[in-house]
Amino acid sequence: MTNSPKTYKTEIDFSTDWEIPAQEKYIFQYFHQQLADLEANQLHVHGVKLYTVNDGIVVTAIIRHSLPKKLRLEQVVLVVKDKEGKELAKKQFDMELFGELEACTARPWNFLFERDDLLVPYEEIQNEMDFEMAFEYYEKVVKDFELYLDENWSNGLTEDQKGYVHNLVASLEPIKENEISVVGFHFHETEEAVNVYIIIRNAFAQSLTIENLPIQLFDATGDLVCKLGFPIGEFEIASKQARPLSLSFSKEVFMKVSPDFSAWKIEMIPQTL
Repeated sequence: MTNSPKTYKTEIDFSTDWEIPAQEKYIFQYFHQQLADLEANQLHVHGVKLYTVNDGIVVTAIIRHSLPKKLRLEQVVLVVKDKEGKELAKKQFDMELFGELEACTARPWNFLFERDDLLVPYEEIQNEMDFEMAFEYYEKVVKDFELYLDENWSNGLTEDQKGYVHNLVASLEPIKENEISVVGFHFHETEEAVNVYIIIRNAFAQSLTIENLPIQLFDATGDLVCKLGFPIGEFEIASKQARPLSLSFSKEVFMKVSPDFSAWKIEMIPQTL
């Protein structure tokens, strides 16, 4: 028989920066009393009411935590969902005015989601409808990368090809801070090998020098065709920089006979860098 985890009842606390009438405080206290206790070290948001306004929607919620110490939130991303789990709105909020919470406390707060923050047409959201709220936890990402073409690439590409690569880099999805991303963008097959052009992006805060680049090649069915470590010398890539590179996979080392290259994908194995 296992013991149930210990739970904690939070105490409601009202911000001194929000003048709440006594009657509304009783309403918040009532909602707070209905909430289930938290397990240790949890952060929770509970939606109380949703109002439609001309600018969007205002959501009143209670944020509570069960940490054994004071908590000060800097920024949070909140998601509003309907009862079926469909996301209605999402926004990042600066929580400076929210203030500091004592250990194991809860505090009500109002959040304005403007029309640009809505994920569905405004008409789909009903005043005082049933809804749910959740935090969205995220990591910082890097989205703006500068394309660097060394002399060989600069001389080997036409102006149209350079423009294509520039546009490609600008269109790629952001990547998390302190990651390296490898994306394939051109594929050419010969009798002896498969040649692939890739873009390497560096989202670290400092320059990196890559000596060996381990890459996996997959075909249209998702099968692993080849896995190779490419010795690329002292390949330096600056912070927030994108650099192209060409790789050749010899068919002699293919792990699959007759792969389907109607579609293809490459992945890097970062732990072996």
